[in-house]
Amino acid sequence: MSEPAQLSLQRSEAVQRAENVSDAQVLVELDLTGTDEQFASTTTLTFSSAAGGITFLDFQGDECRSATVNGRKLPASAWRAGRISLPDLQPMNTVVVDGLMRYSNDGEGMHRHVDPADGSTYLYAMSFLNAAPRWFACFDQPDLKANYEFRVRAPQDWVVLGNGPSRSVAPGLWQLLPLRPLSTYFVTLVAGPYASVTDEHDGIPLGFHVRASLADALRAEAADLIAVTKASFDYYHRVFGIRYPFGDYHQAFVPDFNAGAMENPGCVTLRDSLIFRSRATRSERAGRATTMAHEMAHMWFGDLVTMTWWDDLWLNESFAEYVAHRVSEEATGYASWGEFGISRKDWGSVADQSPSTHPVAGNGAGDADQARQNFDGISYAKGAAVLKQLAAYLGEDVFWSGLRTYLSSHSFGNAELADLISTWTLAGAVGLDQWAADWLQTTGMDTLDVTDTAGAATIVRTPPRGTHRARRHAIKVGAVAHDGRLTAHVPVLLGDEPVAAALPVGTALVVPDAGDDTWAKIRFGTGGWTRVASVLPTLADAAARVVIYNSIRDAVRDAELAPALALDLVCDSLAAEPTDVVLSEMLGFALNQLAGGYASPADRVRRRDQVHAAARALLDLAPAGSDRQLAAFRSVVASCADADALRGWRSSTGLPDGVELDPELAWAVVEQLAALTGDVGVIEEAARSDRSGAGLAAAARARARLPTSAAKEAAWRLLMEPSASSAYELYATAQGFFDPLQSSLTEGYVGRYFNEVPETANFRQGWALGRVARLAYPASATTGDNLRRGERALQREDLAPPVRRALVDGTDQLRRGVESLGHWS
Repeated sequence: MSEPAQLSLQRSEAVQRAENVSDAQVLVELDLTGTDEQFASTTTLTFSSAAGGITFLDFQGDECRSATVNGRKLPASAWRAGRISLPDLQPMNTVVVDGLMRYSNDGEGMHRHVDPADGSTYLYAMSFLNAAPRWFACFDQPDLKANYEFRVRAPQDWVVLGNGPSRSVAPGLWQLLPLRPLSTYFVTLVAGPYASVTDEHDGIPLGFHVRASLADALRAEAADLIAVTKASFDYYHRVFGIRYPFGDYHQAFVPDFNAGAMENPGCVTLRDSLIFRSRATRSERAGRATTMAHEMAHMWFGDLVTMTWWDDLWLNESFAEYVAHRVSEEATGYASWGEFGISRKDWGSVADQSPSTHPVAGNGAGDADQARQNFDGISYAKGAAVLKQLAAYLGEDVFWSGLRTYLSSHSFGNAELADLISTWTLAGAVGLDQWAADWLQTTGMDTLDVTDTAGAATIVRTPPRGTHRARRHAIKVGAVAHDGRLTAHVPVLLGDEPVAAALPVGTALVVPDAGDDTWAKIRFGTGGWTRVASVLPTLADAAARVVIYNSIRDAVRDAELAPALALDLVCDSLAAEPTDVVLSEMLGFALNQLAGGYASPADRVRRRDQVHAAARALLDLAPAGSDRQLAAFRSVVASCADADALRGWRSSTGLPDGVELDPELAWAVVEQLAALTGDVGVIEEAARSDRSGAGLAAAARARARLPTSAAKEAAWRLLMEPSASSAYELYATAQGFFDPLQSSLTEGYVGRYFNEVPETANFRQGWALGRVARLAYPASATTGDNLRRGERALQREDLAPPVRRALVDGTDQLRRGVESLGHWS
């Protein structure tokens, strides 16, 4: 019989279970040699409890073949809704659960991937939030840490890795003994014929692992991966004062991975697209370095000391985000704060201004499903930006001293916000309770504006509408001369009262927070956009440019800046942009937003052509072989309306000197050509020559963009019906479906989206459920009728939490586009 859907763990249930369970020891025995659909999992748990008590285990198998408590077999009815009831407990208990589990294709639980390149099978476990019970029985909550042992039977040519040192004890039989207690959400297993590169640093064995078909790419990237890993370890050992405690340190780059990476102690899993098979810019390598440093930071913030419940998620993610950017900037040789400003902060800004916003700390996650929705730009980017402010306010000595005490005091245990505040206070900080109330436990963004520029710029702070929050901003007010030089950086501490900053005579533009140091919306006073237009094309300061670009994007979303003017500002200024990650971000914003949902359908072709002309001009001036040339050419391809040019590039004819048609560029050309011409043959030919997982996803996105009714209907069925396709193919299909230049072809699917996407919760779950719903949202269908459809869909009471979050955020984006078109048309 079918097993009812899993109940989401309530916080109140977690508190009660933690009071009843302690001293857990877990043995997990897996047999991975069975069928392609299922594997056997037997879990033996021993734990202490009050005599006569009752609790439950989490278990989401296909079949529970048996479950015993202290030798007593439980009836089949004990397993309901993803839980096994455990009655009549004793002071010491032994529970054995023998189950058949199902491999997943959605990146959670025990994910199984067959590499299309060579037919080899690869497994990895993702236990994040509700996913651990999909491969073993457990007490699935962060504050019930346990000691684990794994015994794994696998094909004899496989390698098996996990949270602790692993060894082959017999042909095809592996034992793994993690050295320290683990929370369920970061328990993992990696198994298959992985190719590896190994090294050692400061007594720590290092391993890097990929599918065999990516072995050459791994070897080419190994020196950089090893250097970043070693530099990060040295930095963390120095600033945290605690050595890495989990033994081996493996980094497995695995297929179909939903997140950027996952901080499993001893065995970090990362998406395998980070092993570049095409040419990568230095900014892209910097992004990879920051991701690697982020996951390593979690070995301390999250794994060594774990939040008690998900409402303190920021103790994991905000800290990892902040210190990883410091490591990248200060230790690895890669610049990262520019990427943080232009990419991560914008991600967080959009989230903080959505109806789904929540506090950084104490985010109100009443159950695990709700907690999943808060892994967003607020918990990562906003939290990191707030910590950057706090570090500047406290000073380096107090900041790091408090963190070291926090980590040492709660090692291998759990902690809450109050625990961290108390250690900073012991280190000498004052007023942190008020700081936490103002910054961590509130929502929304202050606006910092210029109200007077006659000799002294007056900077004023306005809190979010309808609130009064006494946030203080430590910023540098920038003065930009008419020739684009930044002539002054005046530090100020801005609170409730306006602050005057004396600036040089001849200042053409005042930039509040010119150093990009705080978390706020930035404006430039009356007539500010005219002044921005006059100096941005020659402004040399990178941080001030990022602040202005973020303000442009934010003002467009707030209907304070006409999208047509914003497009002129962006296109006219990019020739002076020194950083390729900023170049790529702003060209993407121009193409996908200003020429997409913030343009009427009649204006989209003209605006796309304007973006193309700007990208082409950048390409023509870029040095051959430079990162700037590559970034510009990628945008030229994405905005190209010339099918003949695309056909030529596809055959390597007419490519600029210094550009080679690697796999990524080849697929970009094929996708754009197919979207223009409807030629499905070019997709199938490219797919035959690139039988990689990345190739399958690229082909899926290209098919979804084909401008034919048949192609759209086929893509729609893939999204809205059960499918054996990988999660990456679904995501790519969702990304390509609602092409802004195909609005007449896709308009009939807008209503279908709002009617049908809620039903996908009947066959899809977790990360994949929410991500497909969000990526497929028709945000470029900016009409009042479509906005009302979105609002009506949100009135449904049966929406699964991931679908509701996707609809809330997508409908907010749609509303902003509709309001902008209504205001500026």
